[in-house]
Amino acid sequence: MESCSNNVAEYNALLIDLQLAQQIGVQYLETYGDSKLIVNQIKGEYEIRHEEMIPYHHATIQLANTVDGFYISHVSHLQNTNADALAALAAMLALPADTNYRLTMATRHLFYPKYSLEVSEVHTISTNFEPGNL
Repeated sequence: MESCSNNVAEYNALLIDLQLAQQIGVQYLETYGDSKLIVNQIKGEYEIRHEEMIPYHHATIQLANTVDGFYISHVSHLQNTNADALAALAAMLALPADTNYRLTMATRHLFYPKYSLEVSEVHTISTNFEPGNL
């Protein structure tokens, strides 16, 4: 698996969140992230300064627009203890690379390489993701 930056990982987590919500028919989605940069980029408050992040941002906005209401907010790392605990548990349960063991509970692509999100045209997308829009 190809390594990625923290920002790419954050966008991937958000893409998976939105994709799952779409698949199960969620109409209104409230989500929280501990990356202030990513949350504010999605809300349209920060610009995307790194060109390699544009495909991730564009794909996230497209998926967010598939639900009737979408709210995203920032939570600090200190307030995100549940997610941190789950991440720690997953890290503890990780098997060594040379271990052969198969257990499939669910499968999901956990990484979207930049080239799979390429955009042929760039358009300005109006984002107004606030709680009152739900």
